Amino acid sequence: MAAAVRGAEELELLERLLGLPGGNKYGVQGERKVPVLQTNNGPGLTGLMTIAAHLVRQARKDQLLGSTAEEKAVVQQWLEYRVTRVNGGSSKEDTRTILKDLNMHLEDKVYLAGNIFTLADILMYYGLHHIMVDLTVQEKEKYLNVSRWFNHIQHYPDVGEIYSRLLDHRPVIQGEIRYFVKEFEEKRGLRELRVLENLKNTIFEANERVLPKCEQAMQDNLSETFKRLQAANAMIHRFQERECEARKLQADKVMAREEKCIAHWEEFMKEQQKKRAEVDEEHRKAMERLKEQYSEMEKELAKYASF
Repeated sequence: MAAAVRGAEELELLERLLGLPGGNKYGVQGERKVPVLQTNNGPGLTGLMTIAAHLVRQARKDQLLGSTAEEKAVVQQWLEYRVTRVNGGSSKEDTRTILKDLNMHLEDKVYLAGNIFTLADILMYYGLHHIMVDLTVQEKEKYLNVSRWFNHIQHYPDVGEIYSRLLDHRPVIQGEIRYFVKEFEEKRGLRELRVLENLKNTIFEANERVLPKCEQAMQDNLSETFKRLQAANAMIHRFQERECEARKLQADKVMAREEKCIAHWEEFMKEQQKKRAEVDEEHRKAMERLKEQYSEMEKELAKYASF
């Protein structure tokens, strides 16, 4: 439905829901289109809340206004919210605020007044119907408590049925939508068929032309690459052989130097041994000469001592 049902139309719905015979004359006054009930006795009644409460009492269904003082206060609160916020909200931000408030309130409640169905549920349902039916699936999941409450109310005996039968023209619109969707799907089917045909041709061309060329190019490149790898492998092998030869030559040089050093050292030690023997021999001979000299000197001294 393009716009919310307001004023007299909502009150006529309420009359049918309450089982009243109808026949009341409704009008509106002021720029805000406030509903007015013309009565045969006394002054008329003004305002959605006042007239709705009057109809409930007229139908002798006072329980819709709440059974306890607390329930009556909650019903009154949400009726005022309906008139001041729902009727007054026009922007998307107002709608988000209303749904957020309602979603928080219904977090642990079945109905607006707790566990009983009241007039507040009826009028809030009428006021929010055009908003709820236009919500996306993601938005309905976001306001899950509101969605649960709305679905429950619209399946409440006579509430959703009367509303849809009298004021919701969606069935006609949905019929037109189904027609256009069917036509669109047929055209989309042809379009998708052309896409599939083009895709098939592309795959066929790829298999018949592109793929063999790619295979040949890959084979040629692989052969060239294999040859280069073999050349590189041979070069590395030569480098390794040269390195092994260089290491072996270096090791041989080191070994030769070590052997030469060892030979020099042994020769040096032999020469030192020989020189030590010569020094020892000279020392022995010198000691013998000294002994002979001392012996001769003692003899000479002995000659002089006799005098």
